[in-house]
Amino acid sequence: MSEVRVESAAPTLRDLLETAGPGLSVPEGGPQDLDRAISWVHTTEMRDPSRYLLGGELVCTVGISLQTGNDCAVFVDALTRAGAAGVCFGVGDGHDAVPSALMALCRTQGLPVLVAPPSVPFSQISRFVADFRLGSEIAVARATNALAPELLASLRRHDSPRQLLDSAGQVLGCYFLLEPLAGACGASSAPSLSGGADDDAVTVPVPGLGTLVWVGRGDRPEPALLDLIARFVRAAQGERDIEAALARERVGQLLSLVERRMLLPDALGQLLQWPGFGGEIACSAWPAGAGALLSMAFPDALIGDAPDLCLMLTVGALEATEDLALPSGHSAPVPLTDIGSAIAQARIALTLAEQRGGRVGPDQLSTLESLLEQLPLGQLAPFKQLLIDPLAEMDNQRGTQHVRTLRAFLSCNGSLSDTAKELFLHTNTVRHRLSRIQEITGRDPLQHNDLTAFVIGLWAAERGE
Repeated sequence: MSEVRVESAAPTLRDLLETAGPGLSVPEGGPQDLDRAISWVHTTEMRDPSRYLLGGELVCTVGISLQTGNDCAVFVDALTRAGAAGVCFGVGDGHDAVPSALMALCRTQGLPVLVAPPSVPFSQISRFVADFRLGSEIAVARATNALAPELLASLRRHDSPRQLLDSAGQVLGCYFLLEPLAGACGASSAPSLSGGADDDAVTVPVPGLGTLVWVGRGDRPEPALLDLIARFVRAAQGERDIEAALARERVGQLLSLVERRMLLPDALGQLLQWPGFGGEIACSAWPAGAGALLSMAFPDALIGDAPDLCLMLTVGALEATEDLALPSGHSAPVPLTDIGSAIAQARIALTLAEQRGGRVGPDQLSTLESLLEQLPLGQLAPFKQLLIDPLAEMDNQRGTQHVRTLRAFLSCNGSLSDTAKELFLHTNTVRHRLSRIQEITGRDPLQHNDLTAFVIGLWAAERGE
C-alpha cells in the first residue's frame, strides 16, 4: 500500500488572525512578526510559565498575575527565554485592555501580541491550531467514519469490487476506477484512463488486482483513505470465495454457541483445525462484515462471522489494529477453557469502541467510566437528580458555582490546595463551598463513597445533555 504521508504545516499568527474567525486583533503600534509559526497553544495565569513551554507556543492569559510592571517583566522574560511564538491577551476579565507595561516590554523583546475579546474563548484558539496541524488526520477520520459502515455493508452483501467502489464514490462524491494488471483480461470492467484524465487522478496499487484510481473534483483524498478503500477492494474480491465465507460463518456459529454455553470450549479443538488452541488465546470483536478484511490482515488468526459481529481468535494479545480504521474490542489472553468469557469481554469492549471510536482493550474495561458506559442512563438518573440537579438549580438562582467547584475538585483528585489553584481561590473558600454542597445534597465530597457518587452524578449529567 502507499506509504506517503503529508505533514500539516504549523499555522502562523497571521493565519490565526485571518482565518480563525472574527474577534482577534492586533494592538495599535509598531509592526509585529505575525509570520511566526505556532507549535501549540498554552493557557496560563502564572508569572513564569517557562518550565511548561517547549518553544513556539502561543501563550494565552487574562493577566490575573500581571498586576505590576515587575510582574509583566518576569512574564515577558520567561516567554522570551522559552521561545514562545507570542502572547494572546484576553481582555474583559482581569483587565479591560492589555497592560501598557506588558505591551511595551513585548515590543522591546519582539514578542507579538494578539488581543482576544470576551467573545473569543481561548478554547476556540486551541481548537483552530489543533485542527490546522492535524487537518489531514481529522479529514481522514471523518471520511472514514462516514465510509466504513457503507463499505462493511457492501462486504456483507457480497458486492463485487466494482459495486463496492461505486458505494464508496457515492459517499465521497467522486468516482473510482480499478485498472487491471498489465496483460490481465476481465479483471475490471471499468474503462481505462485517457491521457488527459491522468492530471486529475490519484492512484494506489491493489496487490493482485491492479490499480485503484480516484477521479473527482475538489480536494484529493488523503493516501490513508485510499489505502483503506484498497483494502476493502481486496476483501471484496476475496469475498467471492464462497468456501472461505462459509468456513468463517461456521466458525462464527461455533463461537456463538460457546459464548452462550451451549458448546464446551474443548470441543472447538475437535471441530476446528487451528494450531492456536494449545496456548493462551485472545479474542477480539469487530463490526459485522469485517471477516474478509481480517482474513487478509491476520492470516494466522481464526475468524468467525456471526450475524451481529465478527469474532477473531489469536495466539496471545493482538497489538496492531489501528491501520484497519475500524472499531474493535479485545479481551485478555485466556486458556481455551475460558474462551467463552473472553468472547463476552470482547463483545463489551466492541460496544465501548463503537461509542468512542478506535480500539478498546481489557485494560479499559476495568475503569469506572467503562462500567458507566455499559449502564442505561435511566439507571444512573437518581445520582443526577439527587446530587447534581439541586446544585445546578442553586447556581442558576443565586449565581453560585457549586457544580464548577465540584468538577474542579474531582479533576484535581480531591486535593483542596490544587482545586484552590485551579479556581484562583483560597483553600478555605473551596472548603466552605464543599461544606455547602454537603448541606444541599446530604453527601460529603470529602468522603470517598460520597465522592464516587458525585462522579457518577456528574457523568450522568454530561451524558444526558
